[in-house]
Amino acid sequence: MRSVQVLRNVVTNYLRFFAGGLISFLLTPVMVHLLGDGSYGLWVTVFSLTGYFGLVDQGIRPSLVRYVSRHRAAGDDDALAQTVNSAVALYSAAGAVTLAVTVVVAANFGHWFHIDPALLPSARGAVALAGLSLALGFPLGVFGATLSGLQRYDLANLIGVGIAVLRAIVFVVILRTGGGIVELAWGSLAANLVGHIVTLLTVRRLLPRLPYGRRWVNGATLRQIGAYSGFAFMGALATSIAFQTDSLVITGFIGAAAVTPFALAAGLVDNVRTLVYSATWVLAPTASEMETLGETEPLQAMLIAGSRYSVLLSWPVLAALVIFGGGLLSTWVGEKYRDAALLLTVLAVPTLLSLPQSAASSMLYGISRHKGVVTLSLLNALLNLGLSLLWVKPWGLLGVALGTAVPLALIGGVATALYAARAMHLDARRYLWEGMGQPGLVCLAFIVPALAVQQLWHPTGWVPLGASVAGCWLLFAAAAWRWGVGPVERRRWSEALPRAFGLSRRPAVTEARS
Repeated sequence: MRSVQVLRNVVTNYLRFFAGGLISFLLTPVMVHLLGDGSYGLWVTVFSLTGYFGLVDQGIRPSLVRYVSRHRAAGDDDALAQTVNSAVALYSAAGAVTLAVTVVVAANFGHWFHIDPALLPSARGAVALAGLSLALGFPLGVFGATLSGLQRYDLANLIGVGIAVLRAIVFVVILRTGGGIVELAWGSLAANLVGHIVTLLTVRRLLPRLPYGRRWVNGATLRQIGAYSGFAFMGALATSIAFQTDSLVITGFIGAAAVTPFALAAGLVDNVRTLVYSATWVLAPTASEMETLGETEPLQAMLIAGSRYSVLLSWPVLAALVIFGGGLLSTWVGEKYRDAALLLTVLAVPTLLSLPQSAASSMLYGISRHKGVVTLSLLNALLNLGLSLLWVKPWGLLGVALGTAVPLALIGGVATALYAARAMHLDARRYLWEGMGQPGLVCLAFIVPALAVQQLWHPTGWVPLGASVAGCWLLFAAAAWRWGVGPVERRRWSEALPRAFGLSRRPAVTEARS
């Protein structure tokens, strides 16, 4: 049933992704126009800054997912109870630290950033509420990670979609009634708490006999989680430096209003990143299971397949952003933002190399070979920050974008691919060719006609853009089905999809062998 479970998780991840993407796509223009460049840029800056408070969560969560899945598979209820309760203790400590740091950041926000004095009270209030939301979410977040460890991404995704819809409704009501970023922060806090409570109740239903209390907080378990979490935390820190400091650099050297065009371009690329992560996130517990069973060749096959599917998923979308970016930005948020297409291109091109490595990163975390990934991520992050600071003065927003793009291509792309192949004992040439080269050639079926359409038509507006992308994508889909996916995979997934959602009563014997 392994493929069935993975497929169910991936499909529901995509349902959540597309629902969240649609909500963000519709909500962003409303926020930009009703808040204005200054307040919207400040909103992005505040949540980029408070995102660093969540790094501890990103450190502990992967370890919790790994050990919950292992203990659950082994039927070790005592170890499972110790893991969950020990994680609650760590998360509670992280929440206390977050509250303390929040007070310091809120008090000094005006000294650290170039902020319009009229917006300073709102900025401090939003920082305080965002920090409070994270602090409360740390111990409650244990139960979301537990759902992931139980491989019940389907339930987690249903809850996530519901909360995203609720948050969007709350935001629209607040904006339409004249509220600002402080009121939005209150709305975000309330929606997050509702999501945590629903998740807690869901875990209690799945694990009704799971005990809670201090007696289950085990020193050895704390050390085990801490050892794994230390490197995971560094990886999360590196990722945040790479993708969240840009808005802080822009605010510090140019001003909060300049964040808006950059955030629009970066947000579109980040959506593509999430598109791929939605599939690769679920590979960590599966890789852990394979490693435990000594299945080396299936691990290597999953690494290549993960990279190949990542290319087929993301490259046409990234190509569309590069080719049709000007028309998209003009249609989406207004003609004044068309020039942000250059930033979009600079950020999208290196992502072509880095995104296919997300499957490798997830799997290496799953088998506790993530130290090399973390080291490369830190190098990428430090180069990103250094180059952005170096180039922001002479080249402005373009310099910040280039500061992100150069290390992303060289470190996040090329170096990470070579390390993954070595860690998995896989020939690097085979990995690069089968995982990226072959599917990359298939993506030409989208890129070539898209370039022709842009050259001849220059589509702007939802209908012309939609028709252009849809037509090119249909050509690509036909090519991908014929040359991008082999006959064995087509048969396997066509059989697994109905079973994943209870639409087939065929026994899973064939599935298990595959």
